[in-house]
Amino acid sequence: MTLLEAAHQQLDELEERLGASNPQLYRHLALYLQVLRDGLLGAVQQACFHVATQVYPDRYADLPQSQRQVLHRRMANLVQRASSLLTVEQLTHLAVQISREQQRERRRQRGRLLEALESGRDPDPEPTPQGSVHLGLELPIGADFLQPSRFSLQQPGPEVDHDDGDHDDGDASSQAEDSSDTADATIEAMAEALAAWMGQQTSSPAVTPWEGGSLPTNPELLLTWLKGFEAALSRRLRNLSHALNVDLLRLGITRTLLPVSLLDAALAGQLDTQEAPANLMRLPLPFGPDPAPSQLDATALLLRTTDLELALPRLRTCRNRIQQHRQEVRRMAQHYRRIQRRVQALEAEQLWLQDINPAPPLSSPPA
Repeated sequence: MTLLEAAHQQLDELEERLGASNPQLYRHLALYLQVLRDGLLGAVQQACFHVATQVYPDRYADLPQSQRQVLHRRMANLVQRASSLLTVEQLTHLAVQISREQQRERRRQRGRLLEALESGRDPDPEPTPQGSVHLGLELPIGADFLQPSRFSLQQPGPEVDHDDGDHDDGDASSQAEDSSDTADATIEAMAEALAAWMGQQTSSPAVTPWEGGSLPTNPELLLTWLKGFEAALSRRLRNLSHALNVDLLRLGITRTLLPVSLLDAALAGQLDTQEAPANLMRLPLPFGPDPAPSQLDATALLLRTTDLELALPRLRTCRNRIQQHRQEVRRMAQHYRRIQRRVQALEAEQLWLQDINPAPPLSSPPA
């Protein structure tokens, strides 16, 4: 057995080991979601209880009993509807949609960068003598080709108008893009655009591991699959948070509705929020150029897996099992990458030897 064959065999053995452990990982994920579904309503009720009794008790007390009952029914209905989407299969389907959104974002950024590059190119450059250096006087590409931040907080008024149309989990925010991956999408788009502008071959689209119908046996793809799974879970909880915030606004308990982009920015750690109870978010609202120390703030629901795991010990135990499995997959991925590089080196050596020792031409048979 050659060294190259031995390296390929090691890759196959790693994929077989990972394939044998994938059913256990699936059970860990399914159990995590089951525990989450069981405790989600209680966590939502606790967060809404704090908003209604500690933040805006006067507004909740002014509501008639019928309206208060509407709030509790809506909470239960929204949680039930969201729980039906908290399965491994449903989150996998959402991960595919998020991946396509990111691909569209990269294509948009790539197009913007190509336009910026082409606009700076001189259509009729003067011929440069051979051996000379031509220094162009065009301005470098500025940062204006990048999209502006979607979560910059505008100066709000005391009241926010809202739509009276029906909504559910995901209807009000299904078109919002995931801002946490904008930077990565921009960097990838810049690399692709520069390669295309310079006439180089662009890389092929990345493999999407969620469309295979099963957990990947490649450890690197499985890590990507888990990342997409977590992003889909965060998106589901964010959609439920936004739907609950809309209901609180409709009933008059809250007077401001934070946009989905702000919720995404808070989840990504891109906003400086104030301390708040579990699954709640407090954001200062700037009024005027120099806000007073006692500036107003907006309180909104924002369901987070970290807060839910702190409140639910069983959920935290399930998370620890998933993390242990992820660590093992990460170690396998590191070993897998080392072997892959070894395979690439051996294949290059094989091609090198073929190039310096070409096979002799076949002699024609005698006539």
